[in-house]
Amino acid sequence: MGERVAEADRAIKSGIGREFALVCACLSPAGGALPDTAGLAENLLAGIARRHQVSGLVAFRLVQAGRPVPRQVQRRALLARQTALAQLGAALDLAQALAAAGIRAVFLKGVALSQQAFGSPLLRYAADLDILVALADVPQAWQVLDAAGYARQSPRGELAGARLGLFCRASKDSIHRHPESGLVVELHWRMGDDPADAGLPPAGQLTMVELAPGQALPVLVAEAQFAYLCQHGAAHGWARLKWLTDVAALLHRAPDGGSALWRQARSGRAAIAAASAIMLAQRLLGAPPPPGFVAPRALRLRLLNALALRVIQAGGGARELEATPWRGWAEIAAKLLVAPGWRTRLAALRRLALAGEDIAAIALPRGLFWLYPVLRLPLLVRRRAARGARLRRRGGEDNTLP
Repeated sequence: MGERVAEADRAIKSGIGREFALVCACLSPAGGALPDTAGLAENLLAGIARRHQVSGLVAFRLVQAGRPVPRQVQRRALLARQTALAQLGAALDLAQALAAAGIRAVFLKGVALSQQAFGSPLLRYAADLDILVALADVPQAWQVLDAAGYARQSPRGELAGARLGLFCRASKDSIHRHPESGLVVELHWRMGDDPADAGLPPAGQLTMVELAPGQALPVLVAEAQFAYLCQHGAAHGWARLKWLTDVAALLHRAPDGGSALWRQARSGRAAIAAASAIMLAQRLLGAPPPPGFVAPRALRLRLLNALALRVIQAGGGARELEATPWRGWAEIAAKLLVAPGWRTRLAALRRLALAGEDIAAIALPRGLFWLYPVLRLPLLVRRRAARGARLRRRGGEDNTLP
């Protein structure tokens, strides 16, 4: 049946279910024949695509191959496309509003990445719009979002002075939701937990991607984009196949097969994260590694990949990380494994002791800021228990995902 089908068959024999193998085959950047779909459990197939936020990509590939698209996958793909259309208009509007306010901004992932990786802003589902601004511009950017109708969800209430500064050190973003459209914006002042990620990238790492005639968004150049996506996905334990698919697509579209992307990531701070992405994309999606790729011999790389495979395939690939026994602890372990240095590891550990959501939820005077780490554990346990209870009531699914 072809090399890709043979790979899927080997995956099935190694313990991966047929539904999960089909989803992976649909996400392969190389295309090719798909494995047999006869007798598949459509509910499980739809659940896997939904959990990994790839319903649109799976439906697109099935149509390309002349295969029937399960009703639930088709419905979720339509919802994802509608969301992307709304996000496209909102992103262009917000880019203009921020520029008019004199705020430099960079759009991360989302519709711009969908265009870069898949040639269309409507194929890749994104739960929200991610916008990066300079730390000094955060209060003014909040005002722009307020004026555009986006209500701030986190942090709620007013933060100023030392408490605002503490919140920005503990968190990397704020969350804003439009009450009418339901669109969510994450306003970032750091791209990750590492303090070195603070601020806007230099001009040489930025470019524009056109999403409509005469309308473009500022984004990261290919090398910076690749490194950022690898660090982001690895730090989350590659909990969604969507993130591996992004990386595999960028490598596939690169003129040199991704060699320059890998060299740049290896020479910077993303060697472990990029190697993890390349190895997992090859194993799960059949994506060939870049020419000249040699995986680093590092124990933490092997541990990271083992953890990621466990997270990705939980419940046959359909179970959300939050519904598993290890929940957020797997993500903490991933952050420590992928961290390029001691400062990043300290930042990840600091996240355990000091969280922006606690600072936003409870207003303590400056002299009592030391109490936030004391309150961290009971507040975390309460939030995790509430989140787990909601997921169990929904049968282990997060109903906000297409």
